[in-house]
Amino acid sequence: MERTNTATATDGRDENGNLAGLAGVVTEAVAFADKWPETYRARAFDLALEKLISATPSVGNPAPAAVSAPVTPIVTGGISAVAREIGVEPRLLTRIVEISEEGRISLLGRVDGRKNSELQVKYSAVYCYLQEKALGQLNTPIVELRALCQDRGCYDGDNFTSYFRNSDLFRELGEKGARDRTYRLSNKGLEEAKALLKAMAEQ
Repeated sequence: MERTNTATATDGRDENGNLAGLAGVVTEAVAFADKWPETYRARAFDLALEKLISATPSVGNPAPAAVSAPVTPIVTGGISAVAREIGVEPRLLTRIVEISEEGRISLLGRVDGRKNSELQVKYSAVYCYLQEKALGQLNTPIVELRALCQDRGCYDGDNFTSYFRNSDLFRELGEKGARDRTYRLSNKGLEEAKALLKAMAEQ
């Protein structure tokens, strides 16, 4: 194994073969990842490396013609990471989740439920899970969850915050009644949301 490594470093294959330019790409990805807290460095490195490699034509081969695609680096990397976590193919997840370049999450899939309270908790749990696992945001603003529930047709303005307080899937941050409150998933919430998202993707 040491002999193979030595040969690779000295016989010029990294300059003329398929590994041309890879060292520079990896170095750039490492530098980018180092700017982030340690918790997110592995994910940041994956995203940066994926972006850099996709933007670098292979040596000796003409660059393919540009093809318009709606998938952005943050979508590809974030959704791929979530897909691995919940154990589904990324292509299944992209059918029920969209993430814009600005980091806005849209849920296209549906969860089972009849009551507004049940639907609100389930959709919000999935949304918070995606915020944390795909975008690295532990807390989700209440305004985003309100917009989500309005879009999903399960918004109950009179009981909106009480549904969260009565659920053991969430932790509320901020003073009671404050407009800038945020929510994060409890440990139980993480597991419930993971199962919900997996079920949505496999429908």
